Amino acid sequence: MSSTIGQVKHGSALGATLLITGCCIGAGMIGFPVVSALAGFIPSTISMILCYCFATGTGLLILESTLWFDRKVNLISMANFSLGKAGKVITWTFFLFLFYCLFVAYIDGGGQLFASMLSTIFHAPVSREVGILACVGFVGGIVYAGTKMVSLVSRLFLLGLACSYLALMSLGLPNVQGAQLLHTNWKAALLTIPIFLVSFGYQNLIPTLTYYVKKNVNVLRFAIFIGNLIPLSIYFLWNFVILGILPETSSSDLAKIVSQSDMVTGLLKKASESQSVLFFAQVFSFFAILTPFMANTMAFVDFLKDGFKVTAKTKYELLFYVLVLAPPTVLTLLYPRLFLKALGVAGGFADVILFGILPVTIVWVGRYVKKAKGPYQVAGGKIFLIFIFLLSLGFILLRNG
Repeated sequence: MSSTIGQVKHGSALGATLLITGCCIGAGMIGFPVVSALAGFIPSTISMILCYCFATGTGLLILESTLWFDRKVNLISMANFSLGKAGKVITWTFFLFLFYCLFVAYIDGGGQLFASMLSTIFHAPVSREVGILACVGFVGGIVYAGTKMVSLVSRLFLLGLACSYLALMSLGLPNVQGAQLLHTNWKAALLTIPIFLVSFGYQNLIPTLTYYVKKNVNVLRFAIFIGNLIPLSIYFLWNFVILGILPETSSSDLAKIVSQSDMVTGLLKKASESQSVLFFAQVFSFFAILTPFMANTMAFVDFLKDGFKVTAKTKYELLFYVLVLAPPTVLTLLYPRLFLKALGVAGGFADVILFGILPVTIVWVGRYVKKAKGPYQVAGGKIFLIFIFLLSLGFILLRNG
């Protein structure tokens, strides 16, 4: 993330907005059409807008608490300020849990794509286990090579992501069938919420952006609103096209297709007759999974090094990469088809705790108990905080219901 910030003009509203947008676009896009297909376009769109509002509101709460401090802080230090050592431990624990859930999803999804890609190259079946190891080896090698290599590959992958998305949309839009968009299953729409929460996950970036734009509140609020609105628009069109090109089928047949797929590529492979659409969906999925996988591997290693008070390269450098990649790799090898499950747990539990309940608690204690003051306070007072808290609890109960 720091390398990206360095490439954008310091203090730029556009730069801050694009950083938030870039933080959102990723693996969630590969998963949510699968659950959206069951819910239908209209119910899933309403879920999407709800999650956009939640992510925007919680991001503003983190912004408020970040602006209390004269030094550079993160969510862990904010939790320590408001809630003491217990808050710090809870935040650490859920950060690790969230990272590992996301990595299980990256490795499972990336392993499927690598297995498919290698099968095509060698004209012979390649097992998911080989695909998983190839994916982890590829990403681990690039990240271990250093920030410059990650930055170079990420730029190429982002270009590929944009081109494949535009190609897929241009192929799909003329073939959208309006009747396909009328299917509704409001109960199934509840299942889309955890995946959409992951898809709008950017809140941990707010403290970094606050420093980046020199605490310019207007720029930060603009970046949060618009930086989330851009992914909302991209997701809306993506959802519209993918669901609109699915063939007309009964609810039971659709449920069967969805039960056999956990990524958009699997959904289209079973439900679409267009080889071009399937090809670009696979290309897009490859870039959408590997780009954040590389960035988050680098961020996770830095997170652990910071936690262990290691500030530079050390002879134990490789150990941190093993700690980051080995546990989710072993879990994914042992238990297949974890992509959607891992995203669901990440979004419906860890994400809600870290970026819903925790910011509300930090702001409540800081604002009303410790009387912390800053240049910005989120509108709505206690009513808004209670609303976000109850909504967060609702998301958690929904996930475990």
